[in-house]
Amino acid sequence: MIEELAKPWLRWVEAYEAYEAPPGALELDSNENFVVDEGWARSLLLKAAGSVDPRRYPPPYGREAAEAISRHLGVDVSEVAVNNGSDEFVDLAFKAFTQPGDEVVVVEPTFELYGLVARASGVKVRTALVEEDFSLNPRRVVEASRGAKLVFICSPNNPTGRHYSLSELRELVEGCRCLIILDEAYVDFADHDALRLALNYENALVLRSFSKVAGLAGLRLGYAVGRPEVVRMLKRVDLPFRVSSVAQRAASLLLEEWRVVRRFIEEVRAERAWLLERLSALPGVKPYPSQANFLLVRVLKEGLTSSQLRSALLAKGIAVRDRGHLPLLENCLRITVGPREAGERLVEALREVVEDA
Repeated sequence: MIEELAKPWLRWVEAYEAYEAPPGALELDSNENFVVDEGWARSLLLKAAGSVDPRRYPPPYGREAAEAISRHLGVDVSEVAVNNGSDEFVDLAFKAFTQPGDEVVVVEPTFELYGLVARASGVKVRTALVEEDFSLNPRRVVEASRGAKLVFICSPNNPTGRHYSLSELRELVEGCRCLIILDEAYVDFADHDALRLALNYENALVLRSFSKVAGLAGLRLGYAVGRPEVVRMLKRVDLPFRVSSVAQRAASLLLEEWRVVRRFIEEVRAERAWLLERLSALPGVKPYPSQANFLLVRVLKEGLTSSQLRSALLAKGIAVRDRGHLPLLENCLRITVGPREAGERLVEALREVVEDA
C-alpha cells in the first residue's frame, strides 16, 4: 500500500549513503575539519546556547544569521538566505524551479547529492563531464544546459579538488539560459570565489557552508547568496523556523571571531601542501592538487584497487572515501586533510599497504 501512496518515481530512488566510520577510527572520509580546535568550537557553541531563550521561536528564515553574514560579506541582507547546511538549498532549488519531467545538468564527477535529489523530485539528470584532467569545459556544459532548468557545479569540486576560474564560470552563467547553482562549500580553502557572479547575474546562486571552514558540521548551518529575486523565490518554498536559535547565534559569534577561523584556514592549507608532497613521494599512488580540505588520490599499484586500499586502511583504523565508481575516477580515493599527526599516520599506513600489495 505504501508504495502505491508514494510518488511513483521514488520506487527507483535510493537514499543517500551517509557513511559513518567505525568507532575509534581516524576519520578522513567526510571532509570534516578536525584542524579546528575542538575546545574553541565547544566554547562557541556553549556561548551561543547560553545566550538564547529556548522557549521562543528562532528568528524566521534565519534572519539573525543572515544579517551577520551580510555584514561579513558586505552585501545586502536581501541577498542572503540561511538554512540547515547548504544541502538544504539543493532541495529548495528543486522545489522552487522544477517540476516532475523537467531536466537539470550536473557537472560530473561531483557530489552525488545533486543527482539523488533530482531523482527524488522526479527530475531527469543530464551529465556534463569535465575533461580527463578534471578541468572544466564551459562550452560542453552550456550545450548540455539547453532546455534545462538548473545546472549544478561544485567549485572547488568534490571530490577532485579542482577549482574553476572566474572566466570559465562567467562563460557558463552568460551562456546558460537557466539557473546556475554554484556550490562553494570548500571555497574558503581556495584562492578566489565567485560571489560577485551571483550578485551581478540573475541566473546564478552561490551556496556556502560553515561545516567545513569552521568545523561546525554537527551544527548544520549553511547559506546562499544571490540576487534578491532569487533569494525570495527560495524563501517561498522554505519553512520559516527551520534554523534554530542556537545555530543562528553561533553564526553571529563565529563571524565576530573570523580572525580565529582564518588561522585554521591557513593551517589546513599548510597541511594540504605537506600531505600532497608526502603522497607524491610514495610509489603506487598519485595525489592530485586541490584547493579544498581534501586530496583525491589515484591508486596506480598493479593489482590493487581503490576499494581494496580503502578496506586495508580501515583495517588499520583509518577511514577514507572510495570514489572509484564515479565517472573518470577509476581507482580513486578521497582523503580529508587533517592535523599533522593524522597525516603522518595516514602516510605511513599507505606506504605499508602499497608495499605489502
